[in-house]
Amino acid sequence: MRRPKWYLAVIAAAALVATVLVAPVSARPELVPGLPVYLALGDSWAWGQGPADPATEGYVPQLQQELRVDLDCTPALSTMARGGCKHLQLLNLGRPATDELPGVTAPIVAEEQLPIALPLLEARNQDSNRRNDVEVVTLHVGGNDVSGPIQDACFTGTPEECVFTILTEMAEFDADLRDVVAPLREAAGPDTPIVLGTYDNPVPYCFLAPVPGAIELGALILEGSPDGFIPGIHDVIRSVAADYDAEVAEVFGQFEGADFVGGQDCLHPSATGHDKVTGAFSSILGS
Repeated sequence: MRRPKWYLAVIAAAALVATVLVAPVSARPELVPGLPVYLALGDSWAWGQGPADPATEGYVPQLQQELRVDLDCTPALSTMARGGCKHLQLLNLGRPATDELPGVTAPIVAEEQLPIALPLLEARNQDSNRRNDVEVVTLHVGGNDVSGPIQDACFTGTPEECVFTILTEMAEFDADLRDVVAPLREAAGPDTPIVLGTYDNPVPYCFLAPVPGAIELGALILEGSPDGFIPGIHDVIRSVAADYDAEVAEVFGQFEGADFVGGQDCLHPSATGHDKVTGAFSSILGS
């Protein structure tokens, strides 16, 4: 059977997860009681993979610095907390793939990160002291969720099986993402901003670009088909966010070549790419 042009692109898009650069995971800082917190969850984008120094050049630490200036935190009463969000702390639970650990998916967020995030939210946002609250929650996940089964189906099955697998995996991602966002909203309370991040298409800027149809398929996996028949990762993210009163930081279509690491890395933003992700989140959360 002759396979359509996009068939190779499905394989190429599924192969993106095989190009993750392994990086060490640093220890998380201890949070100071009585001071506000920015809580970040997610995958290697949230962790800051791509730039030389994720701890300073990743979008999460950059956003923390912007929120310290722009966020309208509850006025402080204690001497230690005076200055409001000038003392906003960061707890970033995001991580990259390593030799021992796979890339983060929504079920991995639920298994690894929610057991830390939910008790923190419950302790700080459901007590009587508003000055120690988790002020902002961000979540970046989805890029690793749909790849494995799609790759298997498209290597061994028919084009119809490829499409069926894409539809099945997107439905499963929808359910898995709800299992993360619903408890976050419940623990955080109705007024805490929760913002989910989207991605941009790295395929035009990495080694997969020459594969016929790869660029178009990369966009399809993220944004879905124009007729809405095939949902993309971002369709799922937007739908789940809307159902739980969360916002979406939109970055699709904003990146240029220098904004991705590129080459053999078909996943991660460069330092300038992380700057743009910071801007997308800041446009929602800033004053």
